[in-house]
Amino acid sequence: MLPLIKYKITIVDDSKGEKCEAHCGIDWSSPETIALATKRIKDRFGDRIELEYLDLSQPMVKHHALELSQQVRNLPLPLLVINGQPRISGQFDIHLLLDAIDAELEIKP
Repeated sequence: MLPLIKYKITIVDDSKGEKCEAHCGIDWSSPETIALATKRIKDRFGDRIELEYLDLSQPMVKHHALELSQQVRNLPLPLLVINGQPRISGQFDIHLLLDAIDAELEIKP
């Protein structure tokens, strides 16, 4: 049996950046939101998926974070990145996050 491929999901955002005045979209900088998304991912996909939140307004020390921040300079935030590849740019919710993971798993199971 082949080992399961691990997927790294990164939500790139700027917690101090400009937000929609009508408070549209999810606040990905909220620990509660990340905890809920992590739970939903684990419930649906098990341990194959690792979720991280990258806040561009915070100092970056990891090489991976620096690379991502340079890649996304001109893209609307938040940004959903799967295994280093941008997948959704702009507002998205947990449902769209799960759908994007589903699509990725269909392409590369």
